[in-house]
Amino acid sequence: MKILVLQLARLGDIYMSWPALRALRRNYPSAEIHLLTRPRFEGAVDGLDAIDFHHSFKVSTILSPLVHAQPDLETSVERLNLEVSKLREKNFDWIINLTFSPMSSFLTHALCTAQTQVSGYTRYSDGTLHLPEEMSAYFYAQIGTEKSNRIHLADFFAALLKLDYVESDWTAPNLELNETLHLPERYTVLHIGASEAHKSLTSKQWIECLKTYAGKFPDLPIVLIGSSEERSVADEVQNGLPGQNFLNLTGTTKIRDIFQILLRAELLIGCDSAPIHMASLTDTPTFNVSIGRVNFWETGPKASLSFIYRVPNVTELRAGDLGAAICQTLQGQLNPGLWIRASGLVSYFRQESLQSSFNWDLIQALYLGGDFPVAERMEIVQGASQLMQMNELAVSQIALVSERGLSSVGPILDRVEEVIESVGKCVPELAPLIQWYQAEKVRIGPGALSSLCEQATQVHERFLKFLKPYALIQTMKVEEDGKI
Repeated sequence: MKILVLQLARLGDIYMSWPALRALRRNYPSAEIHLLTRPRFEGAVDGLDAIDFHHSFKVSTILSPLVHAQPDLETSVERLNLEVSKLREKNFDWIINLTFSPMSSFLTHALCTAQTQVSGYTRYSDGTLHLPEEMSAYFYAQIGTEKSNRIHLADFFAALLKLDYVESDWTAPNLELNETLHLPERYTVLHIGASEAHKSLTSKQWIECLKTYAGKFPDLPIVLIGSSEERSVADEVQNGLPGQNFLNLTGTTKIRDIFQILLRAELLIGCDSAPIHMASLTDTPTFNVSIGRVNFWETGPKASLSFIYRVPNVTELRAGDLGAAICQTLQGQLNPGLWIRASGLVSYFRQESLQSSFNWDLIQALYLGGDFPVAERMEIVQGASQLMQMNELAVSQIALVSERGLSSVGPILDRVEEVIESVGKCVPELAPLIQWYQAEKVRIGPGALSSLCEQATQVHERFLKFLKPYALIQTMKVEEDGKI
């Protein structure tokens, strides 16, 4: 059996894929497992012994002819076809797309034969998006930075593959030690950068944050790590705290050295970046500073002792409070503002209001058979009532397609979709339900018009089933007010 796994995202996503790849190897010991990544991030494959072959998809090489004054589309297409044909010749039995992007869905489709099993995004023959199984539909509907999913991506990958993790899936690779690091006996690690600039702190903020640390832990050195581009920020942090003991390794290490540094660390402090996910494999206690457009539920640390300090944007960050929370963590005290690592379906826990968990409870009702959450606002019930009206209108119009034709009914159906989407924006609590509905409509592939109408009607019938609990509340409210 030949298996190809696509992971064309960044370093952190590749490290989050390690446990799934190891579980895949355990469950298919005789399979020939291939992994496809982008060349820029192939360092994250170093030490991964769960795969047999690693391939680089040379995106920059393919696209480079297009970034000239006179773009050379023909050469770009030739290079793309060459890359695809090399992989397609291997006749993979199973292609697993862990990237879930438009580009990766086209690539997955191009690599498939008629017999290939596919997990993850792909395309239909007409080029439209194909969500081949329930987990792909779930990803499309519920996973993303502005959505309400609370399942970690690493756990989602396991569910996609229908596999369970064991402890050995979450271990550091066996790599040769770098004796030139000269690490102190005890230390904390600070990664001063992030995968994207808007997710990171400035040198001034780090200095202010670490002032409390320097006062409480003068004998506990801080090892600074990061890329060469982050060296100037690290130098500014070091120079801004002359009384603190630093070992500044920023820009001097290879990515494989980070595992060695993390293994002995008492705590990793950092924003959303690859070291956070590498620490999940070394089980290093982790203090994650989560900023801005980040869904920490999906991409937070998975080490046994993990803590998340969440701020909506970097301008709202109070460096002094952050420094105090870090010191409390090192002292074994729990800051009530932190999200902490938990076991089970959801990876993190903190006491929160019923309203803030409504969307996640609704997702569990839709996908896991849980109870529908209580509507705390009348707007939720009113929004559900409007959705029912639109749903009823859509079903009636679909029934008329064979008689009046799609050209006549189509504009009304388009308007229905616009109203349904607008309800999700006006009543955000109902967004998961609307996103479920939209994903199910996407799953209707090309076919005869009669078949498309039948499938669309089935989606609307299921949509109605999920809306009824809130519509019932509306009916009861009207009766109580004496209006019927």
